[in-house]
Amino acid sequence: MQFGTRGVADEIGFSREQIPDADTVLMRAHKTHFIGGELRPSVFRAQKGGMSVNWSKYATAEETKQQARNPTENAVLSLLVGRVRKIKDLDVTHTPTPINRAHSEILLPTEDSALTEIRLLLSRIVTVALPLSPKSN
Repeated sequence: MQFGTRGVADEIGFSREQIPDADTVLMRAHKTHFIGGELRPSVFRAQKGGMSVNWSKYATAEETKQQARNPTENAVLSLLVGRVRKIKDLDVTHTPTPINRAHSEILLPTEDSALTEIRLLLSRIVTVALPLSPKSN
């Protein structure tokens, strides 16, 4: 078992931490979320309750990309945590797993009308940390 930040193993191996507003989170974006090189807002979607991201304190953009089934078919996006939290009802929480200390989540609304607006707002603050490789287009 791996040890948490306080040196004591917990049930998941890592202690949950508060992510500072000044930090960033990283997420993969499959090539299907790009049209003509432009990122589609539909990339922002919840799976099992939250949108999975990696906290940059514990994972680089390249490490995040390598977690994909087909890394060459993925770009990596970056979001500043403080800017995400400024969007109504959004928060970023550290939810480490036994195999991924960086794992975090952004909880998204379930109502279609709210989700549409959230996707648009997130698309305005996202940056591309690692673009798609030319071979994936």
